[in-house]
Amino acid sequence: MSDYGQQPQQNYSQPTPGYQPQDLGQGYDQQYGAQPQYGAQPQYGMQPQYGYGVPAEHPQAQTVLILSIVGFVVGITWFIGWYMGAQAKKEIEAGAPYRFDGNLKVGYMLSKIMSIVSIVSVALIILFFIAAIALGMSLY
Repeated sequence: MSDYGQQPQQNYSQPTPGYQPQDLGQGYDQQYGAQPQYGAQPQYGMQPQYGYGVPAEHPQAQTVLILSIVGFVVGITWFIGWYMGAQAKKEIEAGAPYRFDGNLKVGYMLSKIMSIVSIVSVALIILFFIAAIALGMSLY
């Protein structure tokens, strides 16, 4: 008679050799690395522990976007948004577990572009007044 196709019988009442119930404690953490607890803030260089491996937005992303939008009323906030966005971008490039897209990227780019446009427009206005004064003096 052949044993082909039959499952071997195991005695599950006996513990597995080398297994100790307390091995799931600190030994597991040391061997596989402790996972951060729910609600814990990830440190730089850690892989994101959020759903589907997608890193979260930078905590200042919303602020940078709001500053860039408010810049259409109060132009100085474009420069502040550009600065804060650049600082967040440096943190991300240094290994912070955040992504550089969404609100942060839109706010940073809008602040940067509008800051440059405002600098160029102020320079053109100054040149226009200098040209107007020079033209006015040449008429007398």
